[in-house]
Amino acid sequence: MCSAVNAIDASALESLEMINRRLADAGVCLHLSEVKGPVMDALERSHLLDGLSGKVWLSQHEAFTKVIALADREQESLAAPDLWAARGAI
Repeated sequence: MCSAVNAIDASALESLEMINRRLADAGVCLHLSEVKGPVMDALERSHLLDGLSGKVWLSQHEAFTKVIALADREQESLAAPDLWAARGAI
C-alpha cells in the first residue's frame, strides 16, 4: 500500500525494480495499491510498470479481494487433478 508515499526518487525506483525481479524469480508477484499521481508518473517513466510481476490496484481492498480470489482459483486448479485421481478417473 503506497498511500503514504508522496514522492519517489531514482534510488527508490531502482530498489523497487530489484525487489520486483527477485520476487518474480521466486515466483511471487509484487502488487502495488493506492499509488498517488506523482509516484505513478515516476513509476511509468522508469518502466517499472512494464516489468511489474503483479498489478497496480486503485485500493487496497480491491487488491486483497482480487488477489485472494486469484490465489483461490489457482489452488483449486492445482487440486483438481488430485480430486480426479481420488475418484479413479485418472
